[in-house]
Amino acid sequence: MKRAEWIAPKKSGTGNEIYYFKKTVTCKREGKAICKISAQSRYKLYINGELCGFGPCKGTREKMFVDTLDVTKYMKKGENEILVEVLKLSSPSVDGRWGAVEGVLRKGMAALCFELHAGGTGVRSCDTWRCAKKTGTDLRQINSAAFTEKVEYPACENLVFKPVISLGNADDESTDHYWWGITSELFLHKRPIPNLTMEKKDISFDGEYFDASYLTFGFPRFTVKGKGTAHIYYFECFGSQDPKIKVDRCDRSLGFEKTTEDVITVDGECTFEPFWFRTFRFIRVETEGDVSVKLDRFFEVNYPMEVRDDYDFGKEDDNKLFEISVRTLKRCMHETYEDCPYYEQLQYAMDTSLQMIFNYQLTDDDRLARKAMDDFAACQHADGLMVSRYPCIADQHIPTFQLYFIFMVYSHYIRFGDVTLVRKHLRAIDGVIEWFSHLVTDKSIVGQSKYWNFIDWAEPWTYDEKRKCDGGVPLGYKEGPIGIYSSMLAYFLKIAAKLNTVCKRHDVANEYETLAAKISKGTEKYFYDEKAGMYADDLAHTKYSQHMQTWCVLSGIAEGERAGQIIKNSLDVSAKSTYAFAYMYFRALEKVGMYGETERMMQSYRNLLKLNCTTVPETPVASRSECHAWGAVAIYEFSATVLGVRTDDPTKKSVTVKPYINGRDFAKGTVSSICGDVFVSWKKSDGVFEITVKNESDREKTIVMPNGEIYKSDEKEIRLSCKI
Repeated sequence: MKRAEWIAPKKSGTGNEIYYFKKTVTCKREGKAICKISAQSRYKLYINGELCGFGPCKGTREKMFVDTLDVTKYMKKGENEILVEVLKLSSPSVDGRWGAVEGVLRKGMAALCFELHAGGTGVRSCDTWRCAKKTGTDLRQINSAAFTEKVEYPACENLVFKPVISLGNADDESTDHYWWGITSELFLHKRPIPNLTMEKKDISFDGEYFDASYLTFGFPRFTVKGKGTAHIYYFECFGSQDPKIKVDRCDRSLGFEKTTEDVITVDGECTFEPFWFRTFRFIRVETEGDVSVKLDRFFEVNYPMEVRDDYDFGKEDDNKLFEISVRTLKRCMHETYEDCPYYEQLQYAMDTSLQMIFNYQLTDDDRLARKAMDDFAACQHADGLMVSRYPCIADQHIPTFQLYFIFMVYSHYIRFGDVTLVRKHLRAIDGVIEWFSHLVTDKSIVGQSKYWNFIDWAEPWTYDEKRKCDGGVPLGYKEGPIGIYSSMLAYFLKIAAKLNTVCKRHDVANEYETLAAKISKGTEKYFYDEKAGMYADDLAHTKYSQHMQTWCVLSGIAEGERAGQIIKNSLDVSAKSTYAFAYMYFRALEKVGMYGETERMMQSYRNLLKLNCTTVPETPVASRSECHAWGAVAIYEFSATVLGVRTDDPTKKSVTVKPYINGRDFAKGTVSSICGDVFVSWKKSDGVFEITVKNESDREKTIVMPNGEIYKSDEKEIRLSCKI
């Protein structure tokens, strides 16, 4: 984009606004058409009336992206109309602390940069373009993810196109020299992830509700006719959060919350498409006056992740659970990983670290994961503290979440063996540990922080009027240090030490191991309760949780017989793991040989099917969000445990296949691994277990049979059997 310019309207307001930039392009012939485009804050590109792209990719405060689109199928020989709809988002200082679409960083301006090569013609953004403000439109915040569009027709179509102004050349990575070393605040970087897909999907209408049949995400388009007002409501399911009743998600008698809404006032006929994505399973239209509304089409938007359909886990409910778990992950993967697509669309560190692991079991594509790690590294403050969610216009701090950044880097290394990536992020890891080390007290335990000390949405940790405690924070935090933070830090110090060892920073590794040992001793001394046979959450030894026992096992604070005992004793405590913590809890159960106890929670996942859930909600009961990808743990459990495929040694790029039978008679499926795709099929009958493992690489595979026998082979197809 060496000669393209940033262009903008001569004058714009301070609020959220939409502008149209247009240009007529004449193509001499048909042929390949490639477009490069970016905008402040967002764009939707239309060529000859067809939506053909949107973006740009979400960036950080320091890094904006330029998208490259193949628009060949939209261009024609002769005249073509290029129309770019640009959303200008107000700066937080104008809109208050909380602004609409918090996950999109903005500079408070409307600006476009564009370059197209098509049919022997090259077109770039410059002062020959024209621009018009969309009138009759009010963009009001719904939640941190989106805004309501209130549109009046025909007022919004009274567009007056005027000349644009140039803000200067669009500098990007192709620029070969920066005079005086100064770069533009609108400097562009190449988009690091693929473009999202748009696929047309049919949605049924029964005269009262539009039903997508499952929770979806994308762009609907409506035709509105008559005179009056149409209210279009998008919602995830039937059921209210007040009084927190959600049962059968299709039970219309429960009603629905009118959270996400578009309002169209019309006199005549118009076409309406919301600028921002809409998340919904159901749509309800209510009208005032003589108005009719027709859904013309819906484009479902997804990250282009191909998921194989050759799996069968031996139980129909588990196959369905895997399906809704994959859908949950996909609905929370777009330009970043997202906590939920309906309410926030924000990339939280804890959520993201789990989504990456689920992602890795399904595909080799780690581009979104790499971007996420870059995002979080970019948000780190000078003292080492990372924000809990990023990109975001408002900094939020959940100290434990930044520890999951270490887990992101560690899990990527275990899966891909990429030492270069590890080395790239060691500086950020050092910063996280440096910040936490200042919380370690003279008792060698982690003291309190002043920020939100969230751990999980365990039932006793949600709001209680009597205890005045809420927010997923362990009880007792007001009285003094909570043991969970110490056991957590000990675990993350140990994996940080492993990463430093991989990069041959042995002195730093030893430093982290020494600090982990110190904190482990402090945790043992001040939090272990011999009478309860568990580690307490508080210094007074009055509160206990599965979370504390989990971290004590994973960190090695508790080992051998004691490790198994504390997990066993915590099975019936009130502060149980919920979906947010399931993955870690399951790993602790596995480590102490009690993996069968995962069935308690897995059954709560299966119960979602009876409630007609099409994605996994944020929490097992009284959930706010119906789609929260930290709960997509079945992806990992069924592929890494039931099928048994895991990376064995990233340095050797080898895998282990160790199936977990657990009442099943058969299972099959393909799992993505460091050795490429691994297909596993096993069955048991008449006391005989048979397994087939296929993998095209010549890397060594280790197969662990149910009777404990171990086989190693580099064959591309391995068939084994044993008596059980």
